[in-house]
Amino acid sequence: MNLWLAFAEGAAEGAHGGGEGGGHGSLLVETLNNVTGLHLPEHLVLAVISLLICTVGLYFFRGTLSVDRPSNSQQLLEVVVTGIRGMLDDIVGPYGQRYLPLIGAFAVFIFVSNVMGLVPGLGAPSGNINVTLALGIVSFGYYVFKGFQQQGIGYLKHFTGGLTSGPLLIVGVVVFFFELISNFVRPFTLGIRLFLNIFADHQIGGAFEQIMPWLLPVVLPLPLATFVAIVQTMVFIMLSMIYLAETVPHEEHDHHEEHQHGEPVAAH
Repeated sequence: MNLWLAFAEGAAEGAHGGGEGGGHGSLLVETLNNVTGLHLPEHLVLAVISLLICTVGLYFFRGTLSVDRPSNSQQLLEVVVTGIRGMLDDIVGPYGQRYLPLIGAFAVFIFVSNVMGLVPGLGAPSGNINVTLALGIVSFGYYVFKGFQQQGIGYLKHFTGGLTSGPLLIVGVVVFFFELISNFVRPFTLGIRLFLNIFADHQIGGAFEQIMPWLLPVVLPLPLATFVAIVQTMVFIMLSMIYLAETVPHEEHDHHEEHQHGEPVAAH
């Protein structure tokens, strides 16, 4: 417990004192602030840069789309989109494709934000807790909105665990309040989990860099940081998918579960 508290205190210091973007000040942001005199928050500038890379940069990266002769970049993007669509089908079910734009945006933005920490002179906006909490709040707000949109007031029954009749109603009320608290905690757990992992990754990389500044940053931290960037992106979007699966109308969700478990379904 003491070790965890010490780590959390170090993380907070890194987020508020020149450690935005992963524990190292961004040279680009410092230069921009010195030239313009605006003194913009580092994580805000880095988040905007990440957003531009995800939109303008991705547009040029994909190149000219072609069905007959797709480029290597187009094929890579198709693999990513196909993978996310498959995950949505497996986790959410029939309603999964409705959420592809948001989940895809999460995946690209978080991955780019994580990888930016590997670029000299930049920093990882996902290494700042303000950015990761904002992502968690967006995920939370979206799935709650979709829940009421698709199920109406009946969405609240989900929070009772289905215990809404007879003597079980009292238990359902208790479950409702516990589920409500659990859901309100979700945006914080999403954001803090992403922040702490990226922060820890940069701290480890910085330690290796001090030990052997020319060799180890390439041999160990770079592959490790890339691996962490991918894993944390996957964790965030998978948790968001699980939460979105709870917004699917019960009859659609039950039908999907039957199909997954190999129970007979009507032939077309």
